[in-house]
Amino acid sequence: MNTHSDLDFFEAFPWNKGFELGIAAIDDQHKQLIVLINRLVNTLIHNEPMKINDAFNELAEYADFHFVTEEAIWEEHLNDDEWVASHSHNHASFLPAVKAIQEEEAGKPLHEIIEKILRFLTRWLAFHIIDDDKRLAIAVKALESGANIDEAKKRAELEMDSSINILIDIVLTMYDGLSSRTLNLMRERQARIAAESELKQANQKLAQLSITDQLTGLYNRRHFDEVLDAELKNTMHSKLSLNFFLLDIDYFKRLNDRYGHQQGDIALQQVAQQLQSLCQRQSTYAFRLGGEEFAIISVTARKDDARHFAETICDSVSALAIENKDSETADILTISVGVVCGTPPPSDNRDKLMHQADKCLYFAKRNGRNRVVSPADLNEQSLSPSSVSFIGQKLT
Repeated sequence: MNTHSDLDFFEAFPWNKGFELGIAAIDDQHKQLIVLINRLVNTLIHNEPMKINDAFNELAEYADFHFVTEEAIWEEHLNDDEWVASHSHNHASFLPAVKAIQEEEAGKPLHEIIEKILRFLTRWLAFHIIDDDKRLAIAVKALESGANIDEAKKRAELEMDSSINILIDIVLTMYDGLSSRTLNLMRERQARIAAESELKQANQKLAQLSITDQLTGLYNRRHFDEVLDAELKNTMHSKLSLNFFLLDIDYFKRLNDRYGHQQGDIALQQVAQQLQSLCQRQSTYAFRLGGEEFAIISVTARKDDARHFAETICDSVSALAIENKDSETADILTISVGVVCGTPPPSDNRDKLMHQADKCLYFAKRNGRNRVVSPADLNEQSLSPSSVSFIGQKLT
């Protein structure tokens, strides 16, 4: 059962009525030869070496069978006429010509050898049918109508003067078929390009969703881990400055309890939008780590004033004026920030950096909230020597 669609099968050498000789046995065999040539073409298109060999061998065997059948018909009517001898000579030279191509192209990939043989086959068969076979067929029909051998050959020569018109008709018909096929292939290609584009967009959307926090639209914790690991490694080698901010909304639970979780979600979204607007610079990322906790990673070529940026964040969130009456810090929503910056030494990793930033944030929470704390703000008792290994500069 053939599972290929019409577009999967390429008819490189279509049958044309101009090939018909009016001798059923020969016409049927010519049709089969063309079927086998087209089958060989399609094994080449699908690049299946085993099937290429099988198709070629089948074609060669059938061609040999056809030559024997055809020569018997010509000899039956024309005996040992020179036309029959010349025709038989053409048949005899066919396979040697194919073998010569194989020998000349030896060492090249199989598909290249078969492609060259195909070009020879299609030209040889088309001209052989139109010229030799048709000439003999006209002569045979003339003999069957009572003409003698000379009259039959003369009639064949006269009628063969129109063979060029037959050839032109065949070529034009083949061109029409190939043009139609090309248009179908172009439509199929455009449809495939459109489908691939839609699939690419869908994959991009899925990839984006996999790293995005669904409530706020910021990057999520999963992507945070990936980016922080990557930027730590990059800044260690490039000696760039890594600014890391750990943020937490002050008294967020009280906002939820007083105004409801829906209003709490709206507040989280507003804070996220504000953070996103502050992170438009290249290599600056905003994340929601979970609950009311956020983070910002910023890589710069110079030692920026990280404290100033952190304070800008605090001021921007306060400027939203989101009501939080039960907060002990202010009657509006505020945030606390732990900030660490500098060029990390090779020994540092994500856990060390997170631990250090978390200590700064905890210190901010314990000391009034709505403030920025860096390692420089911590006294020696609250920050062990091992945890300060990352500090690249002291913030005042």
